Amino acid sequence: MCRLLAHWGPPVAVADSVAYAPHSLLRQCTEAREQSSGCENPDGWGLGWYVDGQPDPFRYRSATPMPDDHDGVDAIGGLQAGRFMAHVRHKSPGSPTEVAGNAPFVSGRWLFAHNGFVEGYRDGRRDELFALLSPARQASLDGDADSELLFGLILDRMDRGARPADALGDVLVPLAGQGGRYNVLLTDGDQLLATRFANSLHLRADPGGAVEVASEPYDDGAGWTTVPDHSLVHIDATGVELTPV
Repeated sequence: MCRLLAHWGPPVAVADSVAYAPHSLLRQCTEAREQSSGCENPDGWGLGWYVDGQPDPFRYRSATPMPDDHDGVDAIGGLQAGRFMAHVRHKSPGSPTEVAGNAPFVSGRWLFAHNGFVEGYRDGRRDELFALLSPARQASLDGDADSELLFGLILDRMDRGARPADALGDVLVPLAGQGGRYNVLLTDGDQLLATRFANSLHLRADPGGAVEVASEPYDDGAGWTTVPDHSLVHIDATGVELTPV
């Protein structure tokens, strides 16, 4: 369910990995190779990126299938960015097809994307999790996606002083123990975190300083490694750290 991609390092042409590569996210909308549920992601897409000197990230989202969103894909053709994440959506059963349900979700400098689903979300679990949100986070929800609610739970923990890595573990580990799939991306432009719980995830770091995290490699080049299940990837100016969760 869903495919995601993040780049961290020197600026590159965003469309090269998102739209033009042999196994780009655009291709993964209809020909995903490692997806746990089918091979299509027809429910829209999104892109978030940072620009030096700007306080908050920029974002584009569409509920139109990426292969049909010609204007959106054309618009990113000249975009260069050193820190970005992209996502194509295969919505969870029972969820509406709407822009508000598409990643990346944003709060201040934070961007978030989720590849997976919350077990039992439409069978009462949503109400249970919603009740755990602070009143401010409850009021800030734009849509009805399980991914956005997860983001709110993580933000609440960070608001109470938890480090981002700890906040991810506090929220995702108990949920993963009850089923569901929880591959996520979380970044504030200074650090990027990714988790793997049940779905595929790959990592590539090149000598030029770029690090990429992807549900599946967007090309057949060398350097891609598989992130072990139940792992956390942390990337910042000091390098890449991979730890079990």
